Amino acid sequence: MAAAMCSKTQCAGSPEIRSLFPFFKNNPDLAYLDSAATSQKLKGVIEKGCEFYSFYNAPVSRSAHALAFRDTEEFEKTREEVASFIGADCEEIAFTSSATAAFNILANSLGYVKDPASPLYLAEGDEIVLSRSEHNSVLLPLQELARRRGCVLKFLPMTEDGQVEGWKEAIGEKTKIVAVSRLSNVTGAFADIPSIAETAHAAGAIVISDICQAVAHEKVDVKALGIDFTGFSAHKIYGPTGLGFLYGRKDLFEQLPASYFGGSMVDSAWENRQAIYKSAPQRFEAGTQPVAQVIAMQATFDFLKKDISETALTERLMQASSIAHVKILGPSSPAHRAPILSFAVEGVHPHDVAQFMAVNGVAIRAGHQCAQILHRSFGTPSSSRASLAPYNEPQEIDKFLNLLSEIRSYFTKGD
Repeated sequence: MAAAMCSKTQCAGSPEIRSLFPFFKNNPDLAYLDSAATSQKLKGVIEKGCEFYSFYNAPVSRSAHALAFRDTEEFEKTREEVASFIGADCEEIAFTSSATAAFNILANSLGYVKDPASPLYLAEGDEIVLSRSEHNSVLLPLQELARRRGCVLKFLPMTEDGQVEGWKEAIGEKTKIVAVSRLSNVTGAFADIPSIAETAHAAGAIVISDICQAVAHEKVDVKALGIDFTGFSAHKIYGPTGLGFLYGRKDLFEQLPASYFGGSMVDSAWENRQAIYKSAPQRFEAGTQPVAQVIAMQATFDFLKKDISETALTERLMQASSIAHVKILGPSSPAHRAPILSFAVEGVHPHDVAQFMAVNGVAIRAGHQCAQILHRSFGTPSSSRASLAPYNEPQEIDKFLNLLSEIRSYFTKGD
């Protein structure tokens, strides 16, 4: 085995880390470089989910029997862990079915705010400022919100290598929402959220920042970053699918009205009066929750708390920038970026690139990565993407780089 890439406390790509993920034992010949789409699952997550269904399956927050009490305690324990993980309070975390659901709940709820004195109120002509790198799960709910409320969408400029800029000029007295992802799922570049938030808050605007990719690659503290609302998903951080999280700064979360209705989120309902809904976060947890996923998520936190440096991973991956006819989308330097590499090979369609990799045992992504506006800004409709996690081994990256150097000659040898 090639030498592992080490930090002072943990080695990325080590047999110790890889052994925690059953997927690799069952797929020994596959180099899985698609973790920005979905990560592999920890053995503990799989076992905890199976244990729940085999021994403890019961509803939470409603039934009066021992299993229900046990599961409710475990359910709330996960909420505590999630809050601690991002530097939040328990009352600021709501469970959802996905990050996409979290951002849709947020946007729909903002559309229900009726009090003009609320910092969450949107009037006709107010502005929503976004980066061009927003994932469709953020972009589209905010576009629909703007359409319903008569707001104006403004997009921030970006540098040639895809980094967000110009927020001081774009944010003004009409700005009510600023939405910028902390880490782009295309460029792998981190945005300067603290500076953006400082400008936004000075103008009286709220800050929404997608942290779906960031939580997998850095220690996120929503308070230090200045984020007012965010969402992220379990499946990108070694947890189960079907589970997401909505964070809202406590004073704002309490002002946010419900937009999804049903059992468990209401205190009182009548025939001819307005229902009284629960306080946040339960106000946003209508219906039966993904209890098995929530409880299984507990098995991720010991791993997520490990100090694992990805510097060597990123530096090795970024050797792709020196390969002829390969265009990198995003900064070419490994500094201040994560091991997420989107690229285009001159004269070869991204799907052909991904297929060539697949038949040679390397799994990558191809398409517009749910970020069509960003791709158009780069002058290309789509790209291929390789993305890493601490379980990736050095030789997997080397295999990818070797194949990447061969692709263009393979597809153009008859030209």
